[in-house]
Amino acid sequence: MSRPSEFRGFQVAWRGYDRQQVDLYLEVLAEADAPVGPPPFGVVRRGYDRRQVDVRIEELLAEKGAGG
Repeated sequence: MSRPSEFRGFQVAWRGYDRQQVDLYLEVLAEADAPVGPPPFGVVRRGYDRRQVDVRIEELLAEKGAGG
């Protein structure tokens, strides 16, 4: 599992998750006391790599759940 300090961002894919939606969700998740599941992100041209985003969100939710 990667640590927050190791995270370097997401690659941009031909078709990926809407970057603004993902960024906004990650800000909300960082400030939330309890884990908040992700909304359905729009898929757009030149969006964030979907697999990378999904994996990162799983990691962050697991940390929130474990860390409380």
